Amino acid sequence: MSVVSIPDGVASAGLRLGVAWGAGNQVVVHTRPGAGEEGRNMGRAGGKCHEVRWETTLYEPVFRKLVNESMGVFLSLAKLGEEERVVGVEQLVKVSRQYRSIMKDCQEQLELLAETGLASESGHYIAQSDLLYKLELIWHLVEILFLDTTPGGLVLPHLLHWVSLHFPGCEERARSVLSQGSEEPEQHAEYWEAVVKFVLQGRVEQARNLLRLHSEFSTDPFMSLDELLRKMPVCSATTSAADFEFRWRHWQVEVVARLQEGDFAAFPDLTYVAGLLAGQEDSLTRAVGECEVWYEWLVASLLYTRPAVKAYDLSVHGQQAIDKFGGLSSMTTLDSVLLAVLEADIPQVIRELCLTLDNFWFSSHLLDLLHHTGGLAGGWKEGEEGTSTVGAGLREFLLLDYATSLCSHNSLWQVGILYLDQCPVQGRQRAELLLERVAIHTEHKASKVVQMAAERGLHSVVTSTCKVMGMRALQASNTGSAMAWALQSGDAKFTTFLADKLLSEYASSGTFSSTDLLDNLGASIIVSDRLTFLGKYREFHKLVSEAEFSQAASLLHSLLWSKLAPKYFWVTLLIDCIPFLTADQVLFSSTQTYELLQCLQDLARDTTLPTKQQLLLEEHEMRLRLALAKNLALALTKEGDSNNMGQLVW
Repeated sequence: MSVVSIPDGVASAGLRLGVAWGAGNQVVVHTRPGAGEEGRNMGRAGGKCHEVRWETTLYEPVFRKLVNESMGVFLSLAKLGEEERVVGVEQLVKVSRQYRSIMKDCQEQLELLAETGLASESGHYIAQSDLLYKLELIWHLVEILFLDTTPGGLVLPHLLHWVSLHFPGCEERARSVLSQGSEEPEQHAEYWEAVVKFVLQGRVEQARNLLRLHSEFSTDPFMSLDELLRKMPVCSATTSAADFEFRWRHWQVEVVARLQEGDFAAFPDLTYVAGLLAGQEDSLTRAVGECEVWYEWLVASLLYTRPAVKAYDLSVHGQQAIDKFGGLSSMTTLDSVLLAVLEADIPQVIRELCLTLDNFWFSSHLLDLLHHTGGLAGGWKEGEEGTSTVGAGLREFLLLDYATSLCSHNSLWQVGILYLDQCPVQGRQRAELLLERVAIHTEHKASKVVQMAAERGLHSVVTSTCKVMGMRALQASNTGSAMAWALQSGDAKFTTFLADKLLSEYASSGTFSSTDLLDNLGASIIVSDRLTFLGKYREFHKLVSEAEFSQAASLLHSLLWSKLAPKYFWVTLLIDCIPFLTADQVLFSSTQTYELLQCLQDLARDTTLPTKQQLLLEEHEMRLRLALAKNLALALTKEGDSNNMGQLVW
């Protein structure tokens, strides 16, 4: 546990601290009124709110691979659960082994860093490596007892494999003996320790190989023990529990008979090994000193006393093994968790892990895996009301907390959102709250937030994020970028505001700052009336540049007469009409010209125009009136000629 000092001059003996939880791994600490001051409006000059954040081991770079790869396995299992109503046992075991492989890989990386990294960090890496070793040990045991079950319910073959993987001491001793290269290897201090260790783990072939190295192997006692080891029954997937147990008892009767006949009396070490094979109490008690921990001895004891033991009987034998190693008072957290696994008490397993670890990575993934077995592999006691609901609720709680922790990290927040997708009750609401709080420093990150929110239908997050980015762009005088964000947000008011800004810029400079955006508005053009006008006005400029003067004149007239443009921009539109009014070809009809005159008249009577626009109107008004009058005359003449021609033809 670490202590954090918060410097605050206002905090004194008469004040209390208030705490508010933030999103993820953070709290906000502030001063509160002292006793008797509650409810009084007392301003405290200089008081501050202090944001306190803390990290978990998952934030360390070495654990990033663990987080990312486990996410892939988690999502593949979720997809499998959606495609198949019940996920098969073989598939669950495969997924479990993938998780264990990820843990082992991370453990090896930590060991490498401990050897090659800074000396000051070596202790930390070793501690984390040891922790991952223990977690993988727990996970493997859960896999054996809840997932990878054998026909007939025999668990001992898997338990022997579990022990051999996690207690390789016998192999190290054997290598030490062999490296000596002596003609009498039995003289090595660890020779018999290695033999006994192999026997305790049920690895009879390795034990026989060591015995063959003994200088007196050709004698009857050694040959007799070698024969017993060779004939020792081995349980396989094709063997029924009843058949195996019958062959085992028959074999063990032979072991006891040879012991009673004194076949091994001349060699105490052989007698000890034979006593283990016979399951004798005194030999097994002596083996306590050969084993590192109680669960290593438990498996060895079961091998030679109850080889057909079922999973539901392990809790009783586990308690007896603990008593051999000092009882409950000497138990560590690892011991408590392993015992809870043997007792099939999943709630206790999760409780112990949550209280011990600084994050919920292990607990959430383990419980999620068990959740896919259907009913959490029987980890909740039968007969409890709503057991499946309780299990699923705890799974979601752990996933929510784990995802929230990831979302408080600068680069892991996307992983957290993917976990929230698998929380059917509160996942969507939590994702909305957390996406709103993602610290956005770049446009790329903002785009990622918007994309993830849009994929989940979180439109409020899309709108708020786009508006924030739009305002940032606007403050940086980048109106075009601001407009792009506004269009993405779908906010009509904000889009109208920015369209007015672009019009003001054009009115001042005579050019658009974001022609590419205006040329590719598409369906977004209907978000607001002002944007519709802006897009159409840009289209007018393109028609002019393409020498489509007739279409350009018609569009310009419709923009004015529809009154989509703000009043201050009418001056600019009317000035744009002058080249069309003075062209050699009549481009405005008499009706259109009358309507343009009406717009000019309305504008001349308007006293609310900005000063700049008022001066611009005064400068061009006479020229406009003259051009409109000439065009009206030409249009009427042309229309009159057209009517006369029509009558003559008639």
